[in-house]
Amino acid sequence: MTRNEYLNDLKYELRNLPVEEQEDALEFYRGYFEDAENDEQVMQEFGSPKELAASIIEKFASVPEVRKPQKNKSQNGSYGQFDDTEIRSLDISLGAAEIVLTQGEKFSVDYRGLDIGEVVCSVSPFGTLTIENISHLPKFRNFSIWSHHSHESSVTAHPRILIKIPDGTKFDLVRIHVGAGDFRMKNLRITTSRSYIDVGAGNLVLNNIHSGETAFRCGMGNITYTGTVAEQVNVDCGMGNISLNLEGEPDHYSITAKVGLGSVRFNNIKKDGVGAIDCTEKKQNHFSVNCGIGCVHIKMTPSKSE
Repeated sequence: MTRNEYLNDLKYELRNLPVEEQEDALEFYRGYFEDAENDEQVMQEFGSPKELAASIIEKFASVPEVRKPQKNKSQNGSYGQFDDTEIRSLDISLGAAEIVLTQGEKFSVDYRGLDIGEVVCSVSPFGTLTIENISHLPKFRNFSIWSHHSHESSVTAHPRILIKIPDGTKFDLVRIHVGAGDFRMKNLRITTSRSYIDVGAGNLVLNNIHSGETAFRCGMGNITYTGTVAEQVNVDCGMGNISLNLEGEPDHYSITAKVGLGSVRFNNIKKDGVGAIDCTEKKQNHFSVNCGIGCVHIKMTPSKSE
């Protein structure tokens, strides 16, 4: 049995779990296979897909109540702190809010200005800290630039979420999706084996992230990323802007790109308008770029150690 066949059978055996729990478990074991050197040995360790599925289902059934999905019960408050040792992955999916990711002694999530029941926070048995909207974008109470009410009555509670994590945290996976909000990372360094960065019409600023395999996806918004990436890096840009300011030796990377009416830059390589960028040799670290009418600018600078 191949790795893909094993994972497909596992997915089938987990079919009665909620989709979110299925994805969390499958992502964990995909990563386990990728980190191991011998697929056959991994399958022997876990047993059959049916046996592993039974263990996974039992894990989800025994999640402590305080770590199960919790809705915010007030407009202003906190989900409390989380033990550093139980967090392996970070999954943030939020809409029209101001989100700050910054340094803290412990993992914690605080909020203000939210509608009650608007955002859910949980920690899965596989160590994924999830912060997400239930099924809709957050609602701005009395949202407008001008109001027909008095100045006093037009003061609104602006939705804000503050996420703190210890500096230098190493994740298996970081997944961030921002709808129409503003997400900024400040005073923090994190490392992750894989990352998926996605923005709709919002603004996303990530500083000092050091990632392996990475995917960037931008609709009409903006992504600014500073740090490092490695291995396969997929970049999809519609009408927005993606700016990657990276440490690394340019000669260690290759790039291919398909461009519509937009613009792609990779140091001195550039393409404006309809066309493509081809490479003669695909390297271990490779950018694959699809750009519609937006802009993708990738600037690589050798680190001081290099």
